[in-house]
Amino acid sequence: MISVYRKRHEDLVHFFKMERGLVVCTDIDGPMQTRNINHNTLECRLFTDSSKLSLKALLLHNGNTLPSIPVGHSVRNNELYGNLKILMEAINYSKFKWQICGDLKVISLTFWTTTRIHKLLLLHV
Repeated sequence: MISVYRKRHEDLVHFFKMERGLVVCTDIDGPMQTRNINHNTLECRLFTDSSKLSLKALLLHNGNTLPSIPVGHSVRNNELYGNLKILMEAINYSKFKWQICGDLKVISLTFWTTTRIHKLLLLHV
C-alpha cells in the first residue's frame, strides 16, 4: 500500500530538471495542466522561502482554492543572490512576472534579482 504513494510524482518528473544544484520546473504550464489547473499569471503568486541550508519556490493560487505547484527546490543552496538568480532564470520569471511573496530578506533579494534580469534583457534587445 505504501508503494502506491511513492509513485505519485512520476507524471510530473519530466517537467523538472537539475540545474546547478537546484531542481527546477522548466515547463510551468505542464504540472498545472496535469492537475487540470488553468495557468493565469494574475491568479498566482510566487512564494520563495529559504534557510541557511535550503531554498524552495512554490506557485500559490491567490484564493488558496487550488493546490500549490512546486517550481524549485534545493537542499544545498541558500538565500544568496546567485541562487535566486539561477531560480528566477530557470523558471522563466521574466516571462510570467508573478507577484512575489515570502520573507523580507528573500523578497529584497528577489526584487534585486528581477530588476537585474530586466536590465540585462533590455541590454540584449
